[in-house]
Amino acid sequence: MENAFGHGSTRTPLEIRREILEQVESRIVVDIGGKTFPFAKIVIRLQPVTEAQCDVFETAFIQDGSLEADMRRMLKDSQARYPDDLQVVVELPVVSAPDESQPSPRPLFQLEFVKADPKRDREVPEVKVVITKGAAEQPEYRLKKERILVGRLPEVLDREGRLVRKNDLAFLDNGDDINSSIGRIHARIWFDCESHEFLIMDEVSRYGTRIIRDGRSIEVPGGNARGVRLRTGDEIYFGQACIRFELS
Repeated sequence: MENAFGHGSTRTPLEIRREILEQVESRIVVDIGGKTFPFAKIVIRLQPVTEAQCDVFETAFIQDGSLEADMRRMLKDSQARYPDDLQVVVELPVVSAPDESQPSPRPLFQLEFVKADPKRDREVPEVKVVITKGAAEQPEYRLKKERILVGRLPEVLDREGRLVRKNDLAFLDNGDDINSSIGRIHARIWFDCESHEFLIMDEVSRYGTRIIRDGRSIEVPGGNARGVRLRTGDEIYFGQACIRFELS
């Protein structure tokens, strides 16, 4: 920790996490109808200065979706109303060759709040997902959602048994080698209303995500919030499990 933030620094991951949650909580609106969080998407852009900070940020905020889980828990505990399909995106750029002798004055994180677009639900096309390797709750899914969460188990709980995530595409936790390669929080697929395309990102899963298209393998980088564009007919591997993605 000292290597990443300097000796005696108060800007530890715990302090940064608290600052992020406080800024999100400050956006809750209180009116005659109660508390409301009027945003459909939160983007947290982590801005590490050094490789050491980047490694600490990935462990503290990205792995297992810990920061997203804390944010959803905070909103739930505040008893504020918020969209069921609230998107929480945590971006972590790769720091390859920083100049550690010149500390950057920029903040270690930035937040962006995006309000809901009432027209989006009508614009999202239906997709068909067919399970080709592995076992899921259903052999085939038809989904018309802006965001599709992929993982093992339909509901993901924290160590204290509290709900942190519901997977739309839920693989079974049956001990099978194929299904065991899928993380509980593995990947997400979402529809970009501006480009009218579906994108996919890997949520820093242990065994990764890749696309097979026209016989070519395309790696999906872990934690890259820009995502990778999907095409109808793509085969998507989550670890060893596989689905076929089709636009209806």
